[in-house]
Amino acid sequence: MRVPTTLFWSALLLLVCTALGCDKSHSYRLVSEKYGFSVEFPEKPVEQTSTNDEGLPKSSWQVNHEKVVAKDYYTAEATSYKEILDPDNELVPNETLLALNGIKMLEHRRFRLRAPATGREVDAMATTSKELSTGVTISSIYVVDGHNMFSVSVRTNDDPGKAALYLGSFTLLR
Repeated sequence: MRVPTTLFWSALLLLVCTALGCDKSHSYRLVSEKYGFSVEFPEKPVEQTSTNDEGLPKSSWQVNHEKVVAKDYYTAEATSYKEILDPDNELVPNETLLALNGIKMLEHRRFRLRAPATGREVDAMATTSKELSTGVTISSIYVVDGHNMFSVSVRTNDDPGKAALYLGSFTLLR
């Protein structure tokens, strides 16, 4: 009797995890030692490099999933600046610029992001906005850490749970 019961519970667990998206066999944990963060993408992201407005390196990582109405996407971006950044100047949503791009800010809040390994805290801002043309929600976290600024954003058309998992995986390393 023990073997069939074990098989039943194993099959049930597999079914629940599949339905809830617990399968991490295709996920990819991006670890950026340079900028001091990590985040779990649903699959390996495409990395692009460029320069910021000060001519310093800028990195971005992105996963796109094509949908009928609009794309789901997961992004992370990071760059450094010559001067130490002031969170009070950098972590301010620009609602006018968003409106020019067809996006409406729904909410934003400042908070302190804590590194589990060291207990160190940095200033951060979480935002939720909506694309006016599609009605799709975009959720982001922006972090200012000395000379560095980095962010993660997610847009999922039909699954707010996926957005929460992605943003919840965002971790400060040190």
